Amino acid sequence: MDPNGEHSPLGFLPCYKPPGATSRDLVNRAQRRLRAEFGLRKLKVGHTGTLDPLAEGLVLLAIGSATRLTPWVLQHGKRYLADFQLGVSSESGDLESELVPEENARLPSAEEIERVLEDFHGVVEQIPPAHSAIKVDGQRAHKRVRRGEDFEMPKRRILIDAVKLVTYEPPMMRLDVRCGSGTYLRTLGMDVASACGCAAVMTKLVRTEVGRFTLEDTLDCEFMFDDTDREKTPPRPMSEFMRPSVEGLTHLPAIDLDAEQIRLLHAGIRISGTPQDPAEPLPEEWTRCIDQVDTFDRNTSVSDCIGVDRSSDSSSPWGELVAILRPHGKLWHPLRVFPSAESITLRG
Repeated sequence: MDPNGEHSPLGFLPCYKPPGATSRDLVNRAQRRLRAEFGLRKLKVGHTGTLDPLAEGLVLLAIGSATRLTPWVLQHGKRYLADFQLGVSSESGDLESELVPEENARLPSAEEIERVLEDFHGVVEQIPPAHSAIKVDGQRAHKRVRRGEDFEMPKRRILIDAVKLVTYEPPMMRLDVRCGSGTYLRTLGMDVASACGCAAVMTKLVRTEVGRFTLEDTLDCEFMFDDTDREKTPPRPMSEFMRPSVEGLTHLPAIDLDAEQIRLLHAGIRISGTPQDPAEPLPEEWTRCIDQVDTFDRNTSVSDCIGVDRSSDSSSPWGELVAILRPHGKLWHPLRVFPSAESITLRG
C-alpha cells in the first residue's frame, strides 16, 4: 500500500535505454513519470542490471514491491550484440577514450575467431575494466583511475552460456553473447581478440534480452531524455508496457496456493506443498554453474520457488505472485511475501 491507502503498482517495465543515458538517470526519470501517471506520492523503482552510458537496449525496471525480486531476476541470462574494432586499443576499452592503433597489427581470420570462441563457454575468469563502477578497496575503480591511482583489478568468475561470431568484416567484429550477471562485454571482446593475437575496442553494445524479456517488449525511453520538453510523454501510457511480476520468475518452480495457504503465508507461517516444474526453466548447465560464479547474489538459491494464486481472476497465465518460498525441512518458508493483488488503483 502507498501512503494514500491505494494499491501501488507491482511488476516489471522493460525499457529501451538510449545511448548516452545512465541507468540511474533512466530509473529517476521513469520514477517521476510513473508517480504522476499512477497518482502516487511515493513509488519504488529500481533496475535489474545496469548498462554503461555508451550502451543501449533493454533495461528491466522493477516497479513497487517488485524491487524485492531483483536477486532472482539476476539469475536469468542476458543477451547482447557487441561490436568491436580489432587492431586498436583504448584506455577504457571502448570509445570513451582515445583510440590507439596497434603497430603491425595482424587481424585474425573468421575461422581463427570461431576457434578461440570455443574456449569462452561456461565459467570463465575475467579481469573487469578499471573504467568500471566496481569497488576496489571501498572505492569505485573508475574514480581511482581518474585520480591517477595505481591499483590492481581483482579477477572474478563470470558465466558465458553462448557466444558466437555474427559478422566479421575486418577490422569490425560483431558477437552475439548470452551471459550471466557481472559480465563485462568489452573485456570479453578484448580477451577474445588477445587470444587471436591482437587488440580490440568495443564500439557498440546493445542488450537484447533479459530472461524472457526481449526488445519487442520495450518502452522506448528516448522521450524521457528530451530536455527541451521535460514533460514529454509516450504515445501510450507507460503502465501499458508493465508486465506482471511473476513473469520475471518463470524459471523458478511454483506451488499453486489455495486460500488457506495464502492466508498462512501473509501471516508469516510456513506451509507444505509440492512445487511444479518451472514454466521456463534455466538450462541445466546454467543452473549448475550459478553457485560457482561469484557475481550472483548469495541471498538467493536455485532451490527457491514461488507461491502463486491461479484463481480465475488472475490476469497472468502463470498466476499471481504471492511469495518467494525457501525449503525448510519438509515445509516452505515465506522469504518474501507480496500484496494479495497486483491491481493498480488510479486516482479519479
